[in-house]
Amino acid sequence: MLGGTGELGSEIVKVLVGAGESTTVFARPTSSRERLVGLDVEYVTGDILIEADVRRLFSLSSYRAVIDALAMDDEANTGFYVESQKYISKWAKIYGVQQIILHGAIGAGDSSSLFKPGILPSNRAATIKEKAAAEEILKASGVPFTIMRHLTLLPLTTKESGNARLSLLHNTVGAVSRDGLARLSLECLGNKACLNKTYHAVDDDVQLTGRYSRLWERYARILRAEVLESREVD
Repeated sequence: MLGGTGELGSEIVKVLVGAGESTTVFARPTSSRERLVGLDVEYVTGDILIEADVRRLFSLSSYRAVIDALAMDDEANTGFYVESQKYISKWAKIYGVQQIILHGAIGAGDSSSLFKPGILPSNRAATIKEKAAAEEILKASGVPFTIMRHLTLLPLTTKESGNARLSLLHNTVGAVSRDGLARLSLECLGNKACLNKTYHAVDDDVQLTGRYSRLWERYARILRAEVLESREVD
């Protein structure tokens, strides 16, 4: 598990452990493990941007799958997603990993046309561009992949409706909770039906409160009108 100490990653780790999956979390020595207290996980320490550390991670065990929920602040965009994916995909391929589940961003790749031109802040646009490049690195690696893009990731306090879903229609937009993404990650883990596919993750029925209660008004400002008009539940 990459990014397992973060808000999304820790939710995924909880679901994996709860399902009886043997789980290894790769994290920096300085990363807080507070969210994972009490969970039966193995830790490997290292830096995802140091290739020798990534190689060592993959050499320590025969991993069936890798879930990449790495995250970095937009303001600190420094090639993080591209560089990390180069090492992850390379050594996963060499050591025979059977699946990489990558949590990405709506706006990457063939979903870039969903946004109005020039509407995103420059730092956000740069991050999405990086995540698109990371997707392509993964696809070219030869490791079976599952990409789960999201547009709005809701806070930990917001729980899924029970109807969070993955769509192959890349005009599908909306919010999704972290626990919803965690459940979807588990459902795709080792699932041949999910291999070599790129999904958009949404929860059409999640309760939007607080600053998220007017989310669709914000979407109307940043998304093309035809995207909102054509939005369908598949």
